[in-house]
Amino acid sequence: MGQISIILIAGILFLFSFEPPQSSMNISDMQVALWTIVLTGCPILIAYFVTAYVARTLPANAEENLPKLHRLRRYMIAFECLSLAAYLCNLYLLNLPALIDKHFSFFPMENMRQMLALLPLLIGLICIRLAFYQVNRLQSGHYREVLTLQFKFLIFPLLPMFVYLMIMDALYWLPYSAKVFIVEHPYILIGLILPVIVSAFIFAPLLMQFLWKTEPLAVGSALKQKLELKQKLERLTKQSGTKHRDIVVWQTGSLLIANAAVAGTLPWNRRIFLTDALLEYFTDEEIETVVAHELGHIRYKHIQTYMLFAFFYLLSYPLFYVFVEEPLVARFAESQILPTLCSLVFLIIYFVFIFRYLSRRCEHQADLYAVRITEKPEAFKSALMKLAVLNSVPKSIRRFFEIFNTHPSIDRRIAFINQWIAQNSAIQRYKNYLLEVKILIILLPIFCALAVLLLR
Repeated sequence: MGQISIILIAGILFLFSFEPPQSSMNISDMQVALWTIVLTGCPILIAYFVTAYVARTLPANAEENLPKLHRLRRYMIAFECLSLAAYLCNLYLLNLPALIDKHFSFFPMENMRQMLALLPLLIGLICIRLAFYQVNRLQSGHYREVLTLQFKFLIFPLLPMFVYLMIMDALYWLPYSAKVFIVEHPYILIGLILPVIVSAFIFAPLLMQFLWKTEPLAVGSALKQKLELKQKLERLTKQSGTKHRDIVVWQTGSLLIANAAVAGTLPWNRRIFLTDALLEYFTDEEIETVVAHELGHIRYKHIQTYMLFAFFYLLSYPLFYVFVEEPLVARFAESQILPTLCSLVFLIIYFVFIFRYLSRRCEHQADLYAVRITEKPEAFKSALMKLAVLNSVPKSIRRFFEIFNTHPSIDRRIAFINQWIAQNSAIQRYKNYLLEVKILIILLPIFCALAVLLLR
């Protein structure tokens, strides 16, 4: 339903590792504000000019132009990087955090106050994504809804971080001796992060329902048809042996997003989300296979696996810090930006290359489960093709670009199903828990012990 923006995470890392320069530019607060607006607006304007030019040169509703449009949207990351570069100028040249501290000193929570300095980057990313939206005229939707959607997609994964920052601000109210004890025992901070991560996975369905308009499946128009569909899905759930609290419909309005997702680690709070476009344009058999795919995520405990993967990041970073980051920082002691770059590189390697590789494997496993339990491979392949058409995503992606995605390409997923139909022995191993998950579970206590030893 959305992916964490690495650019936004990078901005947060730079913000909280920022140290005021010893010699700053002698400019007034008004000049800082004006230059912040200029630096934030330049990447947005360039993106709008480029996308507007491309939109004029392509005929409307021409599906043959989809490959060109998809290639252009890949360059969106370049504009987002440009926005990040402008944001770094706001930090290191204009000392924007000092301006925030000066005018918002009445707000007692320092970390949350510093998050205000992230607004220029957040605005830049949202506007750049809105600019690229206008290129794809095969999608419908009002700009206001697109703007709201992009804002929620960027903010939703960061909500646990806001909670953690609030906890860190609350620590400043502790007695001095307690704060010294926490500083001397950094593993206590990890102990504070763990409940936040667990809560994020447990209460994700409630957050999603809070941010997006949802309703139970058998409510609204075509009530009889929805009741029949719900009964079919309930039988499918019973057949799978998995448990969830409810199936809800996400109202996407004019955006016409066809998608499905499952959220929640515990059965009493777990929900399966189906968008309204999915119900409108897909047949009952296709919807059954899509829901079966989500049941596959439950069956193989993929949500719990992702939670363990987040834990593993907290445990593996101390090792990276001791053996890689600390020696580099000691060698280049004059560089103020190097520690942040090291942290960012480790984050990208871990959550982009490693995690998304695991995610693609989990998607294949859920695909296999869907066609096995429903015995409707053709319906599932048809559903995948419709997902590509309605969401205007390419059916085929080069292997190099696919490594940056959490899902395999549509063509690769269909080829995977065809191999299962042909009884390819290499595909059959997906019936069991993935080897990567087993290794993760084995290494978790080992890395936990090493992290505790290194943090002492």
